Amino acid sequence: MATDHPLNEPRPVIVKTFVADKEPAKVFDFFLNVKNWEYGEVQRNISKAEGDWWNTESPFGKAKIRLRPSREFRIFDHDYSAPGREWTVYCRVTPNERGSTISFQFIRPEGMPQEEFESQLGSSFENEMEGLKRAIESLP
Repeated sequence: MATDHPLNEPRPVIVKTFVADKEPAKVFDFFLNVKNWEYGEVQRNISKAEGDWWNTESPFGKAKIRLRPSREFRIFDHDYSAPGREWTVYCRVTPNERGSTISFQFIRPEGMPQEEFESQLGSSFENEMEGLKRAIESLP
């Protein structure tokens, strides 16, 4: 198959997961409301913007999030745009006995040094996942 441009080498990936004691449908609905992402205590002042976009204040300044969900497969992939940072994050909710496993797959953005990539997804993201887990498990 011919392409008009050469393909780049695959970039490094970091996968983060957590398990919540809540059924997958409720977890998926939680993530569909991007305002709920404030429970992670990293994204703040989330508000609906034009089209599919949401505005947020992030550690990197003003940012935008566009959710691209699939209810059938419980996928909540999203595009994240902040100053100097453009990411597509691949996310899904997977059944796990009576609960759910929530996974986030991050592909290092082109041009971002590996050290910066790893540091951005270190302890602050772990804390964010803990806040999201507490909020999900407190759902009725």
